[in-house]
Amino acid sequence: MPRPIHSEEINIAHLRTFQLVMQEGGYAAAARVSHLSVPSVWQHIQALEKVYGVELFARAGRHVEPTAAAETLYEHVSSILVQIESTFDVVARSSIDQTIRMVAGARMMLEDLAVPLAAFHKRRPNHLVIRQGSDRRAEELLMNDQADLAMALEPGPDRKSPHLHYEPAYTVEFLAVAKKLHPYMKSRSAELAELAEHPLVVTLAGTHGRDALDQAFHREGLQAKISVETDNSAFTIACVSAGMGIGILAGRSNGELSKKLASRSLSDKLGQRRIVLMWRKGRLLTDPMVDLVEQLKVAPE
Repeated sequence: MPRPIHSEEINIAHLRTFQLVMQEGGYAAAARVSHLSVPSVWQHIQALEKVYGVELFARAGRHVEPTAAAETLYEHVSSILVQIESTFDVVARSSIDQTIRMVAGARMMLEDLAVPLAAFHKRRPNHLVIRQGSDRRAEELLMNDQADLAMALEPGPDRKSPHLHYEPAYTVEFLAVAKKLHPYMKSRSAELAELAEHPLVVTLAGTHGRDALDQAFHREGLQAKISVETDNSAFTIACVSAGMGIGILAGRSNGELSKKLASRSLSDKLGQRRIVLMWRKGRLLTDPMVDLVEQLKVAPE
C-alpha cells in the first residue's frame, strides 16, 4: 500500500516552482522567471513527484509535457498559493493602510460605481487605485497580481476562469443606443431584422456583450453591418454621439453618458446580463475589501 502523504512534506517553494513550470511551459523558462538554476527547478519537481507519488511532467523531445496528474494539481495549487500570499494582507499589515487596486469599465465607473465608491471612501481611509479595463483586461490584471478586485459583465459558463472567484453584483440590460432622430428609433419595429439594416457600433469579438449579439443574430440568420468596434461601452456611446451608427451595449437606459441619445431595450432579444465582482480564487479579503465588495454589490438607482 502507498504510504500516506503528510502535509508537512509539501514545500511551498516547490509548489511555486511547479506553478511556474506549468505557466511558462518548461524547466528553463521557469528557471529564468524564478531566478533559480534549471537543476534546482528539476529538483523541486522531483521532490513533489516523490511526495505525491506520481509523474508530473513527461519528456517530449527537448521539452516536457504536463501529465493528467499535473493538470489536476495545477487546478488547486494556484488558489492555495494565492491564499497563502494574501495572509500578509490580513495578518502582517494594517488593513487601514492597505491600497485596494480595482479595475472596471469606463461606462460602469462613470454611471454605476462613482457614488458607492465615494460612500466607501467616506468610511474607510484606504487608498484606492482605479484602472479602466475591458472584461478580458480585468482578468489579466487579476491573474498578474496587478489588481485586487475587478468588475465586469459575467462571462458565460464556458468562458469563466477556474482561477477566479465571481461574486454576483447587479443586473444591466442590453440596449440599442442611437441619435434621437435615427430611423431605427423612429421605427415601430424593434425586431433584429430592422436593426440589421443599419451600421452598428459594437464591442470587440470575444467580449461577453459581443457574444450575446452574435448569437442572437445567428439564431435569426442575420448578418450585422458592423461599422465600428470598441473595447468599452463609453467609447461605443462616443461613436454613436458622433453619428457613426447604432450602439449595442449593456448598461442603463437612463445612464448619464447616453442621456442625450435615444435608447431601446434589447433584453427580449439578447437577454439581461449580470455584473460581477471578481478576485483570484483563494484570496482572503481584508475587512475594507469586504466592505467595498458589499458596497459595490448594491444595484445603482
